[in-house]
Amino acid sequence: MQANREVGFAMKGKTITITITILLLSWINAVLATGSEKTQQQDLSRANMTADHSKFEQLDQEFDYAPDVTEACLECHTEAAKQVHKTFHWKWAAKVDGKMVGKGKNGFNNYCVAARGNESCTQCHTGYGWRNDDFDQEAEENVDCLVCHDGTGTYKKSAAMSGHPYYEDTKLGDFLQPAVDLRAVAQSVGAPKRENCLACHANGGGGNGVKHGDTDMSLVDPVHSLDVHMSPEKLNFSCQTCHKTSGHEIAGRYNGKKAFIDHKKDMGRIERDGKNVSCESCHGEKPHEIREIDNHTSKVACTSCHIPEMARGPYLTKLTWDWSTATKLKNGKPYSEEKLFDGVEAHSYMSKKGTFTWGRNVTPEYRWYKGELKQKTLQTVINPDSAPIDINPPTGDYNDPDARIWPFKVHRGKQPYDTEFNRILPIKLYGKKGTGALWTEYDWAKALAAGAKLNEVEFSGQFDFIETNGFWPIKHMVAPAEDAVDCNACHSRDSRLTGLNDFYLIGRDSNFWVELFGLLAVVGGLLGIMGHGALRYITALRRKKLQAKQVQGGDHE
Repeated sequence: MQANREVGFAMKGKTITITITILLLSWINAVLATGSEKTQQQDLSRANMTADHSKFEQLDQEFDYAPDVTEACLECHTEAAKQVHKTFHWKWAAKVDGKMVGKGKNGFNNYCVAARGNESCTQCHTGYGWRNDDFDQEAEENVDCLVCHDGTGTYKKSAAMSGHPYYEDTKLGDFLQPAVDLRAVAQSVGAPKRENCLACHANGGGGNGVKHGDTDMSLVDPVHSLDVHMSPEKLNFSCQTCHKTSGHEIAGRYNGKKAFIDHKKDMGRIERDGKNVSCESCHGEKPHEIREIDNHTSKVACTSCHIPEMARGPYLTKLTWDWSTATKLKNGKPYSEEKLFDGVEAHSYMSKKGTFTWGRNVTPEYRWYKGELKQKTLQTVINPDSAPIDINPPTGDYNDPDARIWPFKVHRGKQPYDTEFNRILPIKLYGKKGTGALWTEYDWAKALAAGAKLNEVEFSGQFDFIETNGFWPIKHMVAPAEDAVDCNACHSRDSRLTGLNDFYLIGRDSNFWVELFGLLAVVGGLLGIMGHGALRYITALRRKKLQAKQVQGGDHE
């Protein structure tokens, strides 16, 4: 009996030990699964691919020159480079009213103004070697396949090399830029991941989150409260889920092309591939099943309610940039200053760029928008008395059936212009000493003369600085429904929609005749109710008196 009890205890001990071991292993497995979930989700597209590029003989070699990788790619993907050459990602400009307009030609903004004269921009061009007009736009080997298709996360382009990767270990400031293993990168290629897209689109204008108020590196792995579409917690969209691609042309807005072509569910889906994108293509015009809310969709964009603030993640976005204060030196040397903006430290001044302000969780500004921005060019004559100058104002108004109220980041700048010809001036920023580059010589006259020459702009030699507004539609970082903009945020005296004054907004606006009519309607309604109640009361009294007389008459008989 004792022996049986001891055996029983031993068996129980083993059972407990096994149970604990299983639970422990399950916990470890859960932790590892959670840690690898992001990688598994982001590599899902690779699992669905039909080719393993590590098995291609063309890619199994030492590459010491990036265009050689492109030539190897083209042995199979014979039409890829020709397709890329037709895209905005390659041209950086599109024909508008018979003229090429974009960052590559004639266009400008109020960040670094123009790409010509700022070779650091070529870090994000989908090509190799675009330094000046000698760049061969038609050479297929100049297409950079790896910038979009790298799967290692190690590929990095160099400004100093005009978009080529680092071929040797390079010390830049305090950081070592390691040489890129082109064979490893070439053998890893696959469908673009968020990191590929955001490496450029989140870092435009000089750094993470600088340019767009809704696009920064937090979108690589956003929490659900930051972006309901891209968060791995639920939908886990890739960029291409919305920005559909056809022949390397990616759906979206750029100069000469609308962001969307309709507001109906599933309409134009095939036509949209590589061309247009809209919320309604998935959600339709009436997604809420609440009449009071759906009545807004004919005039209010989805983003106006569902993106309550800009820069909702951990990173700041730049709000103002004053170039007029640039070129100051201390002891003959450039310097910078930093300060806290919303609890995050950032540059408030740099000798090479001027003065900045930044923000996070910033309420957008609202404008009518039908998917088009009207871009001014370096040839546009401006009126200095009309400052601030709207560089790329959105088109549309209340009476336009295609326009909706949209949220915008309005970036306010102060930039150089020609005081004789009244045109915005581009700046030669990047370059060696003797080229006139502002970031090397800190001389405005030289930098503007060199920038004008590079951009084929006539320069009188006379310049000053003028205030400008740049408009950036807010469309990413979509919040959960419970965080949507409250009705009172617009329908109140302190409305978000201050500035949109071409229509009457209940709760915000006052109009004597409208309010008089409303007052009369309310007072008239009250008087009607009171009169009706009084009439019923008097009628009831009369009825009671009549009934009493009838009763008395009956008793008498």
